[in-house]
Amino acid sequence: MNTELNSSYWENQREMYTTDLGVTEPGEQTMTWSWYPLPWSWYIIGELVTAILGIMGNLLVIVVIFSRRSKSRSTDILVGHLACADLLTSLFLVPYPELNTIPYTWFGTLFCKVFKGNYLMWTSVTASIYILSAISIDRYFAVVYPLHFKRFVSRKLVIAVVAMIWLGASVLMIPILLINNADVIPGKCIFHLPFPKLQVAYGFFTFIIRLAIPTIIMLFTQITIVRVLRREAVRFKSQETAQSTASFHDVARARVLQLLLLVVLVYIVCWAPDQIAFLSFNLGLVPRSHFASPLHRILVVLAFCNSCANPILYTFRHQQFRRAVKDFFKGVTSSSSPIFEEIVPEKTPA
Repeated sequence: MNTELNSSYWENQREMYTTDLGVTEPGEQTMTWSWYPLPWSWYIIGELVTAILGIMGNLLVIVVIFSRRSKSRSTDILVGHLACADLLTSLFLVPYPELNTIPYTWFGTLFCKVFKGNYLMWTSVTASIYILSAISIDRYFAVVYPLHFKRFVSRKLVIAVVAMIWLGASVLMIPILLINNADVIPGKCIFHLPFPKLQVAYGFFTFIIRLAIPTIIMLFTQITIVRVLRREAVRFKSQETAQSTASFHDVARARVLQLLLLVVLVYIVCWAPDQIAFLSFNLGLVPRSHFASPLHRILVVLAFCNSCANPILYTFRHQQFRRAVKDFFKGVTSSSSPIFEEIVPEKTPA
């Protein structure tokens, strides 16, 4: 009986509102599309600048690495795919007018789920995060297990890993499709979790997926790499015959690894504040008004600065990338060396 009463109530409400909106029959458009004017506030301008920098910088990385695709090794391939993910993220960050009303149709519901709910954007963000984790794992095996790395890591394997990351990211973001819908009465996109426990679970889920697991992977691999390199440096110093060769490779590897460590740290600094705030909201520690506050807007801009930060780091911190950019604009492709991956010498017997 309660179900029937509820059903009857909502049908009456729908009939009343759709009549006011000029539509009386189910299946017809219940409301037209309408948009608020785009306010050019500092927050919108910050998003636009971040998006433009991300698009231009990551496009440059993609073009430069693509021009050397026949010479690329695993790290170069992963960095190229990281730039692709960050490029997509930057495109989705371009500001657009806020939605006012939306028709209660299948396309309106799809728009709420995919675009307004930012399913595609969060898929590219998640893919970017885990490709960055894959880069850390790639360097970990290259340094800690160099013989196995040379034997088993190939272009096909790396591309397969990237494809699995994109597939996994699209699956992990499915909850976004489930909790975002079009509401028939006000004609709005709504974010709805029916139970408080589900909201808490969703908060922990996003925090673990987007921050906790990637951070643990990156910190573990980077700390282990540093420890192994220090141990090798001590051993090489006791072998005078190999000292000059070892020193050359140590310097080359150190430059790449320092750059990657900086990329990891920038990721943590950019994303940690926003993800901690979102988790706090889902735990009830932060009020809903937080999402309309200047602090929230600052945290969002800071988070998406990560998508445009990597090309800037490559340019200022990595000489090989700067040289590759100059060669690209000069039309020179004679270099046979990869950009982000130095050849790792085989370990000498202990």
